[in-house]
Amino acid sequence: TLLDTETLSCSAVLDAFGPSLSESTRDRLRREEGYKLPWELKKQTLGLQGHAWIPLVLEYGRQNWGVRLAADHDGNDTDEDGNGNGSGSSSSNIGTPVAPSVAEFWERWEVRLSELCANVDECPGATRLVQTLARHNVPLAIATSSRAVAVEKKRIRHDGIFKHIPIIVCGDDPAVKNGKPAPDGFLEAARRLGVDPGDCLVFEDAVAGVQSARAAGCRVIAVPDPRMEEDAFVEAKADEVIRSMNDFDYDKWLGLEC
Repeated sequence: TLLDTETLSCSAVLDAFGPSLSESTRDRLRREEGYKLPWELKKQTLGLQGHAWIPLVLEYGRQNWGVRLAADHDGNDTDEDGNGNGSGSSSSNIGTPVAPSVAEFWERWEVRLSELCANVDECPGATRLVQTLARHNVPLAIATSSRAVAVEKKRIRHDGIFKHIPIIVCGDDPAVKNGKPAPDGFLEAARRLGVDPGDCLVFEDAVAGVQSARAAGCRVIAVPDPRMEEDAFVEAKADEVIRSMNDFDYDKWLGLEC
């Protein structure tokens, strides 16, 4: 929510396929999507941990980009009962490299994203929001699905934000047994802040994140991708939906005149 990593993340996802994603498909994605994930796929992955979103991406690649998964290595497509389903891989891509496993894909994605994130930009209004809250002594924490190594890379150029946030609960933190939309991350962040979750106000850009914060008992301001339908966040019970952190009403929510 604070840093605009989504475009970089999409590029890293596509690069993580390696040779299993054909150059012709990459060229088409450059022309049609700006080398980003199609929105119909991207919106499903927002806010999820790697073990949850990577299988979605791999299956999408199988069905739409001719990517061969390990389960298709014998050249036969089967469903859970072992029956042919006629989708995904075909004779046209037999002999192409098999896609990486979920674990390998995750590692490739993180390595590539780390390389790209050295130049990540902040989201509009992020610095002003954090510095304003810090100036008024509002305790701050981050609860993210990203693993700790990725967070360290992302924060390099943004000390003006992160120096005010002493508590960061990452997706691979031992206290986070279940990722978003489970409440674990937000509950742990509130515990470390020493405050009741009901007294926390969360900023989230993903439906799964809104669901997670609400499950923890927090109030939630949704700041979604402009392509995302606002109704999805209303249905997830966001307390308010804004288009930028510049639109946050300090007086309404915190009684601050800013």
